[in-house]
Amino acid sequence: MCMELFELRGQVALVTGASKGLGRSMSMALAEAGADVVMVARGPVKLAEAEKEVADMGVRTLAIAADVTVAEDVEKMVGKALAKFGKIDILVNNVGTYIGKPIVESTTEEWLDMINTNLTTTYLCCRAVGKHMIERKRGKVVNMAAAIGALGARNASAYCASKGGVIQLTRALAVEWAKYGITVNAIAPGTMETEITKKMLEDPKVRKAVEGKIPMKRIGYPSDLAGAVIFLSASGSDYITGQTMFVDGGFSVQ
Repeated sequence: MCMELFELRGQVALVTGASKGLGRSMSMALAEAGADVVMVARGPVKLAEAEKEVADMGVRTLAIAADVTVAEDVEKMVGKALAKFGKIDILVNNVGTYIGKPIVESTTEEWLDMINTNLTTTYLCCRAVGKHMIERKRGKVVNMAAAIGALGARNASAYCASKGGVIQLTRALAVEWAKYGITVNAIAPGTMETEITKKMLEDPKVRKAVEGKIPMKRIGYPSDLAGAVIFLSASGSDYITGQTMFVDGGFSVQ
C-alpha cells in the first residue's frame, strides 16, 4: 500500500529543460517510477541522447525541441504531447539559467533574460498545460525554484527575483487550482553540480567555501532531486499544495 503512493505507472509527465542536468535526472527518476515522459529542450542533439537514455528504462517517451520562452512554441509543445499520449498528468517546469553579478554592473537585457527564462517559462507552461488539467480536474505541477529565491544572495538580484517569483506563482496557482484537484508545488535546490556550476566548483577554494555553508558539508547532485520530484508527482502528496520543498542539505535553515 505504501509503495503505491509513489507509483507513477500509467501517468504522463512533461519535463522542460530535460536534455541535461536536473531535468535529465528528474526525467529518469519519473521514468523509474513508471511514468511515460515528454522531454522538452531547445537543443535537439542532447535532447535525443537524453530521450534514448530514458526510453531504455522501458517507458514511452517523446522528445520535443521547443523554446518555452515563446508562447507559440509552448502551445505547439502541449499539442504534440496530447496528440501522442492523450493527457498530461504531471508538469515539471525545470528550465532555468543563472547570471551572477552586482546589479549596477548588470544590463536590462540580462535582467529580462533571467526573468523570461526562469519565471515566464513557468507561467507559459502552467497556462498551457493548466487548461488541460482543469478540464480533467486532476494534475500535478512541480516548479523549479531555488533556495536563494526565498533567502536572497549577494550578486544574484535577477536570479533571486525570478526564483522568488516562481515560489509566489506556485502559491497563487495552488489556491486558484485547488478546486480542480490540481496540486502545485515547488522544489528549491541549494547549490547543485550541473553544467552551469561545474566549472566554478572545480576551484577547490570555491568548493570549500560553498560546502562550508551547508550543514551536510557537501553540494547537491541532480540525483538528489529524484525523491522530491517523485513524491510531489505521486498520490502520496495529494493533500500537499502551495509548498516549496527545500533540497539543499540544510542550507536554508542556518
